[in-house]
Amino acid sequence: MAREADIAELERLDQRMIEAWGRDGAAVAATFTEDADFVDVMGGHYHGRAAIEDSMTQGFATFMANTRLSQPETRTTEFPSPDVAVVVSRGNCVLRDGQQECRPEDLSIQTKVAVRQDGRWLYRTFQNTRIGR
Repeated sequence: MAREADIAELERLDQRMIEAWGRDGAAVAATFTEDADFVDVMGGHYHGRAAIEDSMTQGFATFMANTRLSQPETRTTEFPSPDVAVVVSRGNCVLRDGQQECRPEDLSIQTKVAVRQDGRWLYRTFQNTRIGR
């Protein structure tokens, strides 16, 4: 039962990011630990919540303005220890204005390590990579 509650909380963490995407860099960054590492789909590496927030805020003000993050096609979650989760989301993308579905060439796979800190789950690492077809 405890794992089911943790999985539900991790799904809510994903949902918080999805809901903030394209408009609120601070809210996206709030899903990460202070010392997180984020690797974007183009290979850019950002270390720390502040750097992630800066990158997202700048992106949402420019080339990612009014975009949305799609729901993943699949999500798996494993727990190597009680306070560490590995979450792999496959088949999501950034949707542009008017776009309702992901184009095959835009699909990605995200590998995330979440840690429980002070009773709540946050991402410690996040790797986003295009899916090879």
